Amino acid sequence: MTKKRTLAEALKMSLDVMSPSEKKVARALIAEYPVAGLEPVARLADRANVSAPTVLRMLARVGIQSYPQMQELLREEISERTTSPIDQYETRAGERAVPEDHTIPRANDVFVRGITGSFAAMPVSEFDRIVELLADPKRRVWAVGGRYSGLLAEYLALHLRLLRPDVQFVGRAESDKSLALLDIGPRDVLVAFDYRRYQDATVEFVARAKARRATTVLLTDPWLSPAAKHADFLISSGVEAPSPFDSLVPSLALVEALVAGVVEQLGSEPLGRIQAFDAWE
Repeated sequence: MTKKRTLAEALKMSLDVMSPSEKKVARALIAEYPVAGLEPVARLADRANVSAPTVLRMLARVGIQSYPQMQELLREEISERTTSPIDQYETRAGERAVPEDHTIPRANDVFVRGITGSFAAMPVSEFDRIVELLADPKRRVWAVGGRYSGLLAEYLALHLRLLRPDVQFVGRAESDKSLALLDIGPRDVLVAFDYRRYQDATVEFVARAKARRATTVLLTDPWLSPAAKHADFLISSGVEAPSPFDSLVPSLALVEALVAGVVEQLGSEPLGRIQAFDAWE
């Protein structure tokens, strides 16, 4: 079964072909997603500093024929966004064509579909800019996540630390976040991870880092964490899983791709660091 894209994913995929005015609408909607889309069309137009017809042209660009149609889609997304793990599992079980099929082929299908869809939804220009930031030796990099997504943040930080200096993983404790905020500044890049059942502590940390003029990158799910309003760059990925819990597999694949991009960007520069690390192990 093909997973329907969220409006946010459709907008991100179309950014590279939108006019400058249409991009303003898309970014205004993403910045306050999904709330901005539930407001009257005139209010969204004001947010983007464009006309109401420009809003409608932007929607047509992604295959939506009317403003009410968009709002109905967003209401459906909000329902998905707030479902519990048990609800998700029951829904997924009901969607299986053959309920008694084995876990392995079912998991293979879910994960392959999630990875393929997540890469397809990633604008190349956005990916390239994030890689440039992570590879820039003049910028310090911080990575932060939540209860489960913190695993991705730590994984990214571990790899980047082998490739370049000045990379920090922000721990889950409140004191870790408070201490990090003492040092985060305008030349820093924060990579944050936050997924459905979003964590207030992560959202607040991104907001405070942004207030300190750090460049912020957010990896999240198709429905977008509230931290999206504080993100300069945004990557979303599928979370469908064969279990009751959302999957981080597509997100991990995107992290691996970012690491690969940084390696290509840096070329032979990290070889000395990697060789020294191996010698000390």
